[in-house]
Parts: sequence; structure tokens; C-alpha cells
Amino acid sequence: MSAFNAIIKKAQASQKTILLPESDDVRVLEAATIAVAQKIAKPVLLGNQLEIETKAHSLGLSLNGIGIVDHTTHSKLDQYTKLLVQKREHRGMTPEKAELEVQNPLTFACLMISADDADACVAGAVTPTADVVRSAMQIIGKRESVTEVSSFFIMLLEEHHPVKDVIVIADCALVIDPNSETLASIAENTGESTLQLLGIEPQVAMLSFSTAGSAKHMHVSKVTQATELLQSQKPDWRIVGEVQLDAAVIPDILKKKAPEQASDEPCNVLIFPNLDAGNIGYKLIERFGGAQAIGPILQGLKKPINDLSRGCSTEDIVSLIATTAAQCSD
Repeated sequence: MSAFNAIIKKAQASQKTILLPESDDVRVLEAATIAVAQKIAKPVLLGNQLEIETKAHSLGLSLNGIGIVDHTTHSKLDQYTKLLVQKREHRGMTPEKAELEVQNPLTFACLMISADDADACVAGAVTPTADVVRSAMQIIGKRESVTEVSSFFIMLLEEHHPVKDVIVIADCALVIDPNSETLASIAENTGESTLQLLGIEPQVAMLSFSTAGSAKHMHVSKVTQATELLQSQKPDWRIVGEVQLDAAVIPDILKKKAPEQASDEPCNVLIFPNLDAGNIGYKLIERFGGAQAIGPILQGLKKPINDLSRGCSTEDIVSLIATTAAQCSD
């Protein structure tokens, strides 16, 4: 049984209201119907009701159990407009600007969640990651206990992969070049997310082009320092680093390269040193390795707003809806 089933069960038990602002995308409509059929959430499509119903009918899709909210005529439009001014006035937001901005379905979705009228949002099928993150940060904001919002992917693996079932990888979508403190924070938050969502103990690999001092470079030093920080913050976790990818996931290689860090278990949480490595790495795992990539999943926000790759499939959207609902359950 896959560890991802823990997420499905959390989602089914919580029945959270998940906003889908990209209702004109066929994949989103299909995913909403599947989410209802699998009872993993209460999806709500944002947009013109007649247009949504017409498109769904043309696709042979039933909208039973799916909510529809027209963000241009909603009864709380004025309230959300004032809320946007309140949140962004210090950045020059005026009532006139807010009236225009609230017409954006993504902005509206974030305001609806901020006002506690919905639980979470999934977007990004047609919207760039930068826009999704910007709206989330400006309207939802980060938790006070978090130094920086970051992201991770859950990778669903096939039998031939060196790690069984799932790995969690970060940061592949958001933080471009973290320093050692931020890298340690990303690793800690990702490990906590792994435990919370999947119910598995994190075994964290701090990835580098060096293993246990095999190379000397400022980039290696950054990962080494981040590893030491994380070890001091999470002394009960297994934390391997700095370590090359093959050693992190194949125990026999780690025994040869760093026997003092060896274990019979591969690492299940992989922390990349920067966004170049992370973004390229997850796409390699997905496109060449055949794994399913769920995410990017944002961590550190006050309420869940999650992003999709614009190359996502209907199945990817369903999986992210479930993951987002599970994030709401704790």
C-alpha cells in the first residue's frame, strides 16, 4: 500500500472546500468531477456559471456535487475589495485598483480563503508559478513561525526506482539560492511536511556534488553548514550530508563513500542546494524516470494555496487537490 494513501484518507475525512480558479481549463473540470467521485474534497469552480455548465456539458461531465462561484457578481465582492485594500494599502493599493484586481479569479480565491469562506486553493494549470505564489504571499501570508515560504514535491515512484513508493524533494519551485540557514529551514519544513502528510519518518539527504568532504568549494560548504544546523535542530532525525544523489538513495554506495553515515535504508527526503538543481532534478525524475510529480506544494503559508505545473495532467490536479485538503486537516 502506498504512503500516498495516508493523504487520500486525510482528504476524505476532512472534506475541505477547495477553490479552483481556472475553470476554463478542461483538466481542471475533469479533476473536479473526479475529486467529487473519490470524495476527497468539495471543489468549487470560479467563473461564469453558464459558461462552466456549457463547457462541462460539451465534455460530457457532470457537475453534481461541484460548487460554482461567479467571482464577478459574488455577494461579498465589496467586502473582499475592502479586505484587499486593507492588506495591500501599505503597498499603494487603492479602492479603485482593488476593484479591478478582485476581478482576477486567483486574487478572488485568495481573498475568499483569507475571509474564511473557503479552506484552500489549487491553481497553476494555466497560471505561472510566480503569479500563484505572489497572490498567496500578498493575501494569505506566511506563518509567523516560518522564516521563508518554500515548496516541495511528492514523487510517486515505480518499482524499479531505488527508493520504494515515494520521495519528497525540495525546493524545486520557489527559493532560488538559499543560504545555509534558509536551506536548513527548507529541509526542516520539508521533513515536517513529510511526517504530517505521509506519516513516514523523514530520512533527509542534503544533496551536493560532494559526499563527506570529497570536494572543497563554497557551494559544498553551504550544504555542510546547513546539514550541521539541521542536525542541531532535529537531533532525532536521520540527516545525511553533504551527500551526492546516488549515495543518498543507494545504501551500498553510501557505505563506500561515507561509511560513518551508512544505513540499510535510502533517504526519502532529498534537499537540493538551489533552485537550478531542484527544478532540473524533479523534471528528470518525472520525465526520464517516469515518476508522478505532485506539486509544487507550498509550505509555510497561513492557509494552503498550492501550485501546479502548466504541463500537469488531470491526475496530477486530482492528487494535488487531495494533498491540499490533507494540509488543511492538521
